[in-house]
Amino acid sequence: MTCCNEKELVQDKLCCDFRLTDDTATTIFTADPFAMCAGFFASGMIKNCGSVDFVATFVRGVTAAGTGGVTVRTLTIPAGGCATFTVSNFDAINITAVTATVDTPAVGEFCITPRYRVG
Repeated sequence: MTCCNEKELVQDKLCCDFRLTDDTATTIFTADPFAMCAGFFASGMIKNCGSVDFVATFVRGVTAAGTGGVTVRTLTIPAGGCATFTVSNFDAINITAVTATVDTPAVGEFCITPRYRVG
């Protein structure tokens, strides 16, 4: 006999590269609205492969247009650096590189393993 009910989790893995050439916030991940209702959390890593620092912002309450919301967590990733995370209750991850330009872009790699309960 256990003290907790067993929960079945759905999990996946997504990896991608990104490149920013200005200071506009760019969304690199958006959670499925169904997953948000089912106890969503995720872990992963964001690696800075370039020479421009950038900031990753985990946001909850983003509108359908991709704006607004409340910041859940912020990670500053210096040039050549890497950060790992485990975060719950967020809708999107945005990357901003204030000093990125066409000639000196912010370049990175992103991997995430989202998980949510079934039933």
